[in-house]
Amino acid sequence: MKKIICLIIAVFMMLSFTGCKDTGGKGEKANYEDFPDSYTDALPDNAEDGLTLHAFNWTYNEIKDNLESIANAGFKNVLTMPVQQPKSGGSAWWAFYQPLSFSIGDKSALGSKEDLIALCTEAEKYNICILADIVANHMATTDDEGKEPDGTPTVLPAVADYEPILYANRNEDTDGNGVTFHHNKNAKGSGAETQYYPYGNLPDLNTANPYVQSRVLALLKECIDAGIDGFRFDAAKHVETSQDPDYASDFWEQTVGAAREYYKKKTGKNLYVYGEILNSPANRPLSYYTDMMLVTDDGFVAQFKGVMSRKDPNQILNASLKVDDATKLIAWVESHDEYVSSNTHYSDVRISKYWAVIAAKKGLGGLYLARPTDGLDVGKIGSFAFESERVATVNRFHNRFYNAESYESVDGTCYVVEKVKKDDQGVLIINVGEFTDGKSVKVAVPHLDNGNYYDALTGNKVVVTDHYAYVRFESNGVAVLTRSRDIHPQLTISDRGSSFTDDLTVTLNATNCDEAYYWFNNDKSGKTSFDGKTEVSLKDHVKDGKVDLHVYVKKGVNEFEQAFTYKKVEVVKDRFNVLNLDPSYLNGDYELYIWSWSPGKWSKDYEIKDGVMLVDTTGMTGFLIGVFPKGYEITNVNAWDSNVIKQSADIKDDTLRAGFVDMTGF
Repeated sequence: MKKIICLIIAVFMMLSFTGCKDTGGKGEKANYEDFPDSYTDALPDNAEDGLTLHAFNWTYNEIKDNLESIANAGFKNVLTMPVQQPKSGGSAWWAFYQPLSFSIGDKSALGSKEDLIALCTEAEKYNICILADIVANHMATTDDEGKEPDGTPTVLPAVADYEPILYANRNEDTDGNGVTFHHNKNAKGSGAETQYYPYGNLPDLNTANPYVQSRVLALLKECIDAGIDGFRFDAAKHVETSQDPDYASDFWEQTVGAAREYYKKKTGKNLYVYGEILNSPANRPLSYYTDMMLVTDDGFVAQFKGVMSRKDPNQILNASLKVDDATKLIAWVESHDEYVSSNTHYSDVRISKYWAVIAAKKGLGGLYLARPTDGLDVGKIGSFAFESERVATVNRFHNRFYNAESYESVDGTCYVVEKVKKDDQGVLIINVGEFTDGKSVKVAVPHLDNGNYYDALTGNKVVVTDHYAYVRFESNGVAVLTRSRDIHPQLTISDRGSSFTDDLTVTLNATNCDEAYYWFNNDKSGKTSFDGKTEVSLKDHVKDGKVDLHVYVKKGVNEFEQAFTYKKVEVVKDRFNVLNLDPSYLNGDYELYIWSWSPGKWSKDYEIKDGVMLVDTTGMTGFLIGVFPKGYEITNVNAWDSNVIKQSADIKDDTLRAGFVDMTGF
């Protein structure tokens, strides 16, 4: 009897698992007319309904130059680096999280306040919202070891140049504004999280202090006036709330609350705000924060990152959120902190699969990291994977159905998210199992009407009959089915804008296109048609020291145009050329030093000729440029000098081998 029962159970399990299997049944051959479809891709009207691109290490101008591509990829919001004046001018990514000010940075590697305003103005044309990262919990420190007598971190003296009252009152109340930094290193209860920041020896601001609150609010209003539509608050968990059992304060009401009112009065819209809450706050519920803002859910995707190896989509279906209301949360596949601290990274294809879950889940906000360069260079875009069709297609699916009814299910090895509106339907399917390209897979879609649907990634027609879809997956195992027939054209380019000396050959590759053209320097009369891959030489198209390359691609009703700029530079041979340095660094207002490796040493072993710094890099593995106050002399040339006002990113590897670097923006 036991054997019979076990056999019945085994057969039942096998039958229940056959929903996502290869099939050649007649259902996929059913004949239907296409649904009426007039949908046009568009970004949501409100920031909270869209998805966010984290433009990590991008300058304001780099964001502005890529807005059309960002919009085409379906991102409603773009998150900048922290906008305050960063330590050392922002030579490294971490320096932005050690601010000197509560005003928009005036000497930031991201650009000027005018650049930020120009970005926000341009973003409005694409219906994109710009979000600013804000560091309100702590400020810059001298170094990793600097301590006050009570053991709390030492505030960097450069803070006094921007926030003299905050600096003067850092340890005691000197002028009636109250102590501005916490000195409660041994605070208990919830104060253990909110009174002392345990990471990186960073001085923790007294966020209960009214003057501190007024400076944070002043920054938020300045950003709103510049055109910013929302904020991310770094280390929000380490700032107390008005409901805290220990050391409560009205910080969030006096800053975020007041900024919401200011933004509403100015624009008529709701300010978009979320706070970084890693894990969960100690000794208090998450609702203390969700009453004031959205919060990050860093654990959601982590629950199913092993789904591809286990081939069990129930891991996705059963993954839980921090709170029941997904509209209170922001999720990611990877954060910038995770990326820079990890030695192993998922492939772009794997990232896009996990991102599809976030984009499809109803109400959940999503943050997509634009990965930095391998050297974590500030002012260089490390990856354009965000504009791949694997990402863009699921973003457009999100935008099309963000307010639709949503139904999640599992069929065999397939995770299924159906979307149903009164006059529109679609489904996103992720196959985590093994499948054969070109063969149809039968997937249960119990909420979709019978008829013809089209895969937005491949253009393949997918027939739904009797609540089953007959799907042919492409190699990454994702299908995004809607009633629209036209897919989007795709463009890849080998070099998206750089400096060159004699010539530069750029490779263009257009796929899924009915039409593809390129032309130079706004002379559209000279446009050249191409199909697939083509190589373009720039040397004969230099005008005013640069080449503007325009590319247009079209498929059906979907079209897209991008422009790329390349600078032609003249260099001195046999010397490394540092081009386009800020003239103020060269006219005696500052002292410029070079820090080289092998061994580490400060020097002035360079020559300035016609505004170009010429460096002998023989034997060097890399170097950086340090800017010091006028008249400053480094006494110990073999040790790092923390009195540097600003430092460049590391100049090494391919840049060193190229023989020149363009320092525009430094």
